[in-house]
Amino acid sequence: MKNFLFLAGLLLLLAAPALQAQEQLPNMSLDKWEKKGKVWYATGWDSGNKGTTTIGKNVTEPEENFVAVKGPGKKAARLKSDFVGVLGIGKFASACLYTGSFVKVVRASGSQLSFGVPFTQRPKSLHGYYAYTPGIIDYAGDGQKSKLGQLDHGHIEIYVTVWDKPFLIDNTRNIELDPKAPDVIGYGVLDFASATDGYVEFNVPIVYTSDATPTYIGIMSSSSRLGGSYTGSTQSVLYLDELEFRY
Repeated sequence: MKNFLFLAGLLLLLAAPALQAQEQLPNMSLDKWEKKGKVWYATGWDSGNKGTTTIGKNVTEPEENFVAVKGPGKKAARLKSDFVGVLGIGKFASACLYTGSFVKVVRASGSQLSFGVPFTQRPKSLHGYYAYTPGIIDYAGDGQKSKLGQLDHGHIEIYVTVWDKPFLIDNTRNIELDPKAPDVIGYGVLDFASATDGYVEFNVPIVYTSDATPTYIGIMSSSSRLGGSYTGSTQSVLYLDELEFRY
């Protein structure tokens, strides 16, 4: 009996690193959602909805009918770019979904986001499904007027970092993510540049520039890639479903 228990314990010990290496973030399937007041949240994720619901719009919402994997309780994320304002006064808002938390609205139309969550593993890629309908860019912020009339792009990015705390994004002070920053040790990106016929499977490789052990990981997606500069199309819609790290 002692030999059996010793062998079982040894097998568990040997299996532990492999099990740990398959770590995922909560609710990467995007099946779990909750509504607090007027604001929709994907459990374990955040979006810009706290800002857009000030005038009654959730630009990131759960989708129950159009999903990549059907079954009881299955949902996807629907990200729809829109103009957020009243009587023509306001700003363009790209719908987004990210790991982290919304901090606050800045000067009515800007925002601060706390991006990234603790994570110490080194996934090789991010796998999932997306469907995208891009529109023609009909809103452009300062410095982006040349984009008007062009086809919008969506995107999803993965940052593996050695940050000592979440990264504060502030689009009113041009404090934005930089994949080439020295504390970003792994990065992957997929640009959604054309319309799809239903869901498309994707696998985004994460390219590492260091052997360091990560401390934070972040996923950022949006229906309009230049949304941080208030630029994009009010007709762009992105669906994301069944995300998963591959090792």
